[in-house]
Amino acid sequence: MSWLYLAAIVGSTLCMALIDRRWRLFLFDRPGYAVAVVAAGVAFFLTWDLVAISLAIYQRGESPAMTGIEVAHELPLEEIFFVVFFCYLTMVVHALAATLLRRASRTSLSRESVSR
Repeated sequence: MSWLYLAAIVGSTLCMALIDRRWRLFLFDRPGYAVAVVAAGVAFFLTWDLVAISLAIYQRGESPAMTGIEVAHELPLEEIFFVVFFCYLTMVVHALAATLLRRASRTSLSRESVSR
């Protein structure tokens, strides 16, 4: 049993949280909203996983880097942490892109007003 993969996911999530905290992009900007959005995403993707497992579309692969702990039939512990990371990462990237687009729009508008 190895905790390597789980540790990598948790470490990546913590690094994403540091980026989010530094620029207040998502969780550190609107925490209530952020928790609700991530929870909805996690619920959706875990439901997706469970349906796919019940239809025998997905099955748990063996890896020496994984803990071997299953929270449900064919659903490894690491999957829950990965889905949380995936949803959080997606929202941080979305917030970053929106912020950069707003700044670019403001910059181009101020340049237009200066050139007139």
